[in-house]
Amino acid sequence: MSSCASGTDDRASLEYEKYRLPNGLEVVLHQDTSDPVVSVAIQYHVGSNREKPGKTGFAHFFEHMLFQRSENLPRNAFFQKIDALGGTFNGGTSNDGTVYFETVPRDALEKVLWMESDRMGYFINTVTEGGLKREIDVVSNEKRQGENVPYGLAWDLTFKNLFPQGHPYSWTVIGEIPDLRSATVDDVKEFYDKYYTTSNATLVVAGDFDKAEAKKLIEKYFGEIPDRGKPEAPQVQNVTLDSTKKISYEDVFCNAPMLLLAYPGVETYNEDGYALDFLTNLLAGDKKSPLYKVLVEERKLAPEVEMFSYQLEVAGLIVFDAKTFPGVKLDDVQAAFDEALARFEKEGIDPKDLERYKNQEETRTYNRLTSTNGKAISMARDNVFGGAPDRSLRELDKYREVTVDDVMRVYEKYVKGRPFLSVSIYPEGQSALAVTGSVPAQVEQESIDDQQMSSEGGQIVDDPYEKTPSQIDRSVEPALMANTPELSVPAVWSSTLSNGMQIKGIEYGELPLVNFSIELNQGMLLDAPGKVGVAYLTAQMLNEGTASKTPEQLEEAIGQLGASIRVACSRESMTLSGLCLKKNFARAMELVEEMLLHPRWDEQSFAVVKERAIDNVRQRATEPEAIAQSVFDQALYGAGSVLSENPSGTEASLQSITLDDLKAFYDECFSPKVARMSFVGGFTQSEVEKSLASLTGNWPAKDVRQPEIGEDGTEPAGKVLFVDYPGARQSYVLIGSKAMPMRSPEAYPAVIVNDKLGASSGSLLFEILRLQHGYTYGAYSHFVQGNYYNNFQALSSVQAIVTEESVALFRDILSSYGADYSQEFLDRTRQALLRTMNGSFETPAAQLAMLRKIALYGLADDYVKRNEQTLKDMTLDEAKQVIGQYIDFDRMTIVIVGDAKTQLAGVRSLGLGDLVVVDSQGRPVK
Repeated sequence: MSSCASGTDDRASLEYEKYRLPNGLEVVLHQDTSDPVVSVAIQYHVGSNREKPGKTGFAHFFEHMLFQRSENLPRNAFFQKIDALGGTFNGGTSNDGTVYFETVPRDALEKVLWMESDRMGYFINTVTEGGLKREIDVVSNEKRQGENVPYGLAWDLTFKNLFPQGHPYSWTVIGEIPDLRSATVDDVKEFYDKYYTTSNATLVVAGDFDKAEAKKLIEKYFGEIPDRGKPEAPQVQNVTLDSTKKISYEDVFCNAPMLLLAYPGVETYNEDGYALDFLTNLLAGDKKSPLYKVLVEERKLAPEVEMFSYQLEVAGLIVFDAKTFPGVKLDDVQAAFDEALARFEKEGIDPKDLERYKNQEETRTYNRLTSTNGKAISMARDNVFGGAPDRSLRELDKYREVTVDDVMRVYEKYVKGRPFLSVSIYPEGQSALAVTGSVPAQVEQESIDDQQMSSEGGQIVDDPYEKTPSQIDRSVEPALMANTPELSVPAVWSSTLSNGMQIKGIEYGELPLVNFSIELNQGMLLDAPGKVGVAYLTAQMLNEGTASKTPEQLEEAIGQLGASIRVACSRESMTLSGLCLKKNFARAMELVEEMLLHPRWDEQSFAVVKERAIDNVRQRATEPEAIAQSVFDQALYGAGSVLSENPSGTEASLQSITLDDLKAFYDECFSPKVARMSFVGGFTQSEVEKSLASLTGNWPAKDVRQPEIGEDGTEPAGKVLFVDYPGARQSYVLIGSKAMPMRSPEAYPAVIVNDKLGASSGSLLFEILRLQHGYTYGAYSHFVQGNYYNNFQALSSVQAIVTEESVALFRDILSSYGADYSQEFLDRTRQALLRTMNGSFETPAAQLAMLRKIALYGLADDYVKRNEQTLKDMTLDEAKQVIGQYIDFDRMTIVIVGDAKTQLAGVRSLGLGDLVVVDSQGRPVK
């Protein structure tokens, strides 16, 4: 059957053909020949809601198992082959389903279908005890990594306490480590036989392919897989609460309390769900919302608030949460929440606000469909759970039909006066901050002493297995198909306006969207010593209204266009970014002009922005990854350099900044002479320039000051810097050194040589630390390249009890990489990266990123083609020279954030060099 959504009124459509194989597998084909790539997605109707108590986390664990190997794919070959093809891939498990997806150049479609069909029908005989235990270690590390941060148990506490014991959502997707450790090969086989059947899945192929050829290949590879029956679909099990339930939890990692309130909601596609989405938007979605106004602006209890309706297959929940400022009593937050609801009832709903959220929903939906991968995943999910591949687009009509009365009705039905779950999370020793009457939650959590490795280190030795009969020889990997793509870079037009602002643009017409950005200045680099954070706060204030619009009015005006327009500051740039419907671009640019040329400079808004920034600094000081990055930057660049700072500054620097500092920065650093606009959308150059006529005429050119980059030459406190993070069940490791800027002739050669080291799951760090040893969920490396902030980083979050062993592996891999790097490595990288390039500009976001790179770093318009030539020409000697200069372990600084009580001695025993224990600011601790 074929179907096509309406394409009228600037609305997007999805044309597709849907059919069913005799074995029950549903197939959806969507052709999109705009780019030479093809995406495959397989959605299985099995998530954590199909698990049994005592076997939690099994759906997610099984997703991992399918990446190990199958009968005709050796262990870890899936990672390596997709990477070599220049493709991307992943999988994901939710409460309700599991999806696998790949995007590759169009000539690799048959290879992907061969691999995916092998996993679907020819997998189970390859499962061994060794492979099972290795993946238990990997998944356990993923769970620890998610929990080894402030508020890491918030979601876990919510699901376990809102849903009654035994309910399909009374455990989280990732499950419990003891349950994972108890998994057996027989468990895997039972799960596979019941749920990984052809009639319980949808296969989507989206992109540039021949439909008749694709059908033959799908029949060839999937048609003979027998159907083992379709499992019974889960039944809706929405819950109710007889009374409000209050629990609390002491979080040793956080430094400020958090309140989470959860009400029972509705399942996906329930008719009340659309109005509930808008209700939560109206209550907490913007500066005009009552929860924001009461908690953030008036009571100053929290830097921000959040509320959403989470609709799952068999039940739903409505969640409010606020991470507060330190010392805030959560009783006060609860009282403010009640006050905000009372205000909502009294003031009612402005129909314009509802219309604004309808426009934003439309933009979000379209934006998810800008890539073939996004379309494949969306269509597979929509077909399995919604019965039609274009259900998301059809759902827009449901959202458009929601009325003010509908929203108030669901408020009365699900929120007003209804019982709820209250979760108070508070810092260590501060139980008095919890909501009165809260009962301490019962949490069974693994300690460092409880940790163990299920598998032995090193590569797994696989046992022989019996092969499943097949009508074709599946052991023979198919060749690449015809029509291998070549690199095609979108045509770039350039212009300089009369006031000096430069523009580069690309015409894009696949969806009725426009993406644009304006690089305004050099961001944090322009901050004065002791005043780091001025640029950051200035950017935030440009979002807080204009001379003629309050913050609420500006946000409302942007939302009415279904747009997002935001100014942000990074280390080397300040950028205004925009996304809107094509039909609203001209009106969006009117708002851009207001924001840039007529800031509001409101003292009350400044106080909110400043306090939020200070809270952001406090929160960063509790997060292992942020701590490691801060200490690393201090070590590399020295405390006297602006490069060692975070763009949002320090608590001390932020406290010293006044609104006058921001006004002075604006006067000194904003000019069209340094502004560079990037545009991707369905307009011509002349049409874009016409839309900018007013901004051009009203923004006069002037000279601006340039940054002064200083390095004080301070030597790091030691080669190995250890930050104590008491109780950490994972250790965060960051190793690196200074490198080259983006404009350097060695910048792209560095990217090339890093590819085999740590760029992806097909690289050495991932293979050795995760696949061979199970020490981590992932290990990677990359070059950070800018104009001034340039370095090499290798990093991972590893299981605490193998911190010493993991750091030793990093040392061995990095130290020997230059000697081990071979012509085979280079040739594989060359093939993979050339193929990756060929489909790299599929989405408007990717095209905009290319234009922004040109603007930020002064690259040639054809830099991508030049990189392609560099890749083709690079020799092994040149590669080794780059490795020798920039991947030299002896010159690297090592930062470890972990539990010093249990891990420091082991790291010290490695003898890597001078080891110093430092605090989160990089200062030595006595």
